[in-house]
Amino acid sequence: MDLELRQLRTFLAVAAELHFSRAARRLHVSQPALSQQIRALERTLGAALFDRSSRATELTPAGRVLLDAAPRVLFEAERAQSLVTQAANGAVGLLNVGSVGTALASITPRILRSVRAYFPDLQLEVSQQDTAAQLVALADGSLDVGLVRAAEPTETVSVEHLVSEPLLAALPSDHPLADRTSIVPEDLADEPFVLWPRPLGRAFFDIITRYCLDHGFSPRIVAEGADIETQLGLVAAGLGVSLQPSYYANLRPPGVAFLPLEGEVPQIALQVAWRRTDRSPAVAHFVEAALECARTA
Repeated sequence: MDLELRQLRTFLAVAAELHFSRAARRLHVSQPALSQQIRALERTLGAALFDRSSRATELTPAGRVLLDAAPRVLFEAERAQSLVTQAANGAVGLLNVGSVGTALASITPRILRSVRAYFPDLQLEVSQQDTAAQLVALADGSLDVGLVRAAEPTETVSVEHLVSEPLLAALPSDHPLADRTSIVPEDLADEPFVLWPRPLGRAFFDIITRYCLDHGFSPRIVAEGADIETQLGLVAAGLGVSLQPSYYANLRPPGVAFLPLEGEVPQIALQVAWRRTDRSPAVAHFVEAALECARTA
């Protein structure tokens, strides 16, 4: 059955007017052309839709059935066309987003809110992952876009800078240095350190160790945590001190004091990352929203 949407619209106009001439004027077509469309529709369906035997035009039983069904057919056709257009523009579908915890505690919610405001039908699936895991997932296609920290671009993944924030010293709240207003980095030389495992974020780990070496010592790492909650929990328990981006001070974990470091302090970059070969409009929309949120931060 080869139904044309134009024929269904013509049928609905005639069914509403129950008069071929008035329906033709309503559609701005000639009456012969309108009658020809209705006859073609009746041939396609194999049934008469209008009773023309009397002076008044009336719907046949088959016509009444089509009158009930045609609006739904037209609605679904128009909806399908709209969804296809939105999908082509990146406004619908599923976007897998990765985010480091720092971003979840700062810029990620604003980016997601911005994307959803413009594209309410775009489904966003967000997972917290460290930078190394995101770079792997972006490369293998299991992640579409990521918010990463201190990452270097690769042959596969593009990285764009969003914002930078300084390192802070994280100390147990009962530590002798915790009462100060700032920390001299050399005062941490003999302290045990709690850090991220290097494989989870090589660039970030190297920034911290390079900073310590620049101040005359190598950090004595006594414990590692695969996530920020674990690391700050270890600091609160008194196992050691840590150096963390200032984003994490927003978490206000009990038992941990965040203090600024004196002198020149490394700035930790938060970035948006995506596959170089990805031409998805949804990814482009997310990247632009991330950059806009960073510009207005």
